[in-house]
Amino acid sequence: MGNPDHPPAGPALLIALTGTPGQGRTRLLAELAAEFRTASKRVEGILAVAGPRAAEHEGADSYRLHILGEAQDLPWAQRVPGEKNDGETPYTFDAQTHGRLRAWADGLCTQPPAPLLLLDEFGRLEAAGDGLMPLWHTLAASAPQIVVLSVRAELVAQIEQQLQRKFDLCISAAAPDAAMQLRRACEDFGEWTRLGLWGGAAGGVEMSVGSLLHTAKIPLRGLALCSLQAAMMTFASAGLGRPGRVIWVPFISAGLKAFSPGGSRLRPMVAICMQGTLFSSSVQLLGRNPLGVLVGGLFVGAWAALQGFLLQYLLLGEELLNAYKKLVTWLAETWQIVAPSMTTVLLAWAALHAVAAALAALVAWRLRAPPQALQRVIDRELASVAPLKLPPPSPPRIRVLRELARWQFWLPFTVVASVLVASGRNWESIAWLSLRFVAVGFVLIAVLSLFKPAALAHQLRQRGWWGPAAAFTGAFQRARRSD
Repeated sequence: MGNPDHPPAGPALLIALTGTPGQGRTRLLAELAAEFRTASKRVEGILAVAGPRAAEHEGADSYRLHILGEAQDLPWAQRVPGEKNDGETPYTFDAQTHGRLRAWADGLCTQPPAPLLLLDEFGRLEAAGDGLMPLWHTLAASAPQIVVLSVRAELVAQIEQQLQRKFDLCISAAAPDAAMQLRRACEDFGEWTRLGLWGGAAGGVEMSVGSLLHTAKIPLRGLALCSLQAAMMTFASAGLGRPGRVIWVPFISAGLKAFSPGGSRLRPMVAICMQGTLFSSSVQLLGRNPLGVLVGGLFVGAWAALQGFLLQYLLLGEELLNAYKKLVTWLAETWQIVAPSMTTVLLAWAALHAVAAALAALVAWRLRAPPQALQRVIDRELASVAPLKLPPPSPPRIRVLRELARWQFWLPFTVVASVLVASGRNWESIAWLSLRFVAVGFVLIAVLSLFKPAALAHQLRQRGWWGPAAAFTGAFQRARRSD
């Protein structure tokens, strides 16, 4: 159902309101529309107003279509007297209404995306590709945020096939809390949309501020970036019903980072995701309170400080520690310089970053909202985030070889190998070390290269995680529209 690498425009959340004729689906849609309008939110859509019914749970004698955005009532279907065809009541449809519906759908594509689009009475005709179904591609192209379809319960699978997309949620109109389920889904969508905005802002700040710091070779730039990350996570988690949902902000940020021009992408993406995972775990377990954000900030800073060492230890093993010991011994013997042990260096480095990030998180928690200077940066990034240029997919081995060819990848090995050779290590051991370095690096990069940000929303949706999928979809669509 669609190309996951280049997903088409469409609703971020697609809901099926299921039931039988006369079960109150139209009433529930009308109530939802009224609630949105009360909150001064735009609603578009079509409601099928039923005439008299010959029997309960059967089709009405006639239907009119009420176009919400234009407040129009149009004649639509009229029962044909006579016997039923295959158990279904035959209807004739107003030809002129078809043309007016087409003009209405075309008009939506010229307007900003609708926050809510309601489409009533998708039955056997739509399951066969007729009725209102020919309007779907035009309506989907208008990229509405939430779409609720009233669907006959037994036709859900057939309607999904016509839509070329599965429903994110199916809510039964017969459920006593059907109205509450619809309302909660829309409220959750608003929360996920906010997380998508923060993810896009965090990605933009990472690409702009991070690139500026790296280009200018600012000392301790990693310290500044992890502190900024902790503050952004704290601001983003404010007001969430489930604070742990903030974990998706760094994943969206990392997804946008994958499209940043030039430089190494994989290592920053891993750092962003791991820092976010640690922070969100803290606020989920301890709550979004001073203790939760403090511990989360400590984790963010400590990981930022230790990730480079952990990665190089995976690549070089004990030889990394041996090289440092040889260097410490040489400094002591040649220059009488007593250098600290690697354990001391790592603990001090991690403590420095952890304290800075924790303080940044606490300050952000106390402020509750970003200071004006940071808010201007966030607003600028949301308004002018670099357009996503989705590159043609290249084979995984090409992406791996491209990462292996970067000089930054080889620099740590070169330093360690040089120290070991200078200390008298034979070339055979260096050759084996280089083989390990390349083999482990190849595996790590190959695994990380399987991450396809453009396809992630599709994959999440397929697994029923519509909320994160909606956040990703919104962030990537905003970046595309900035082109």
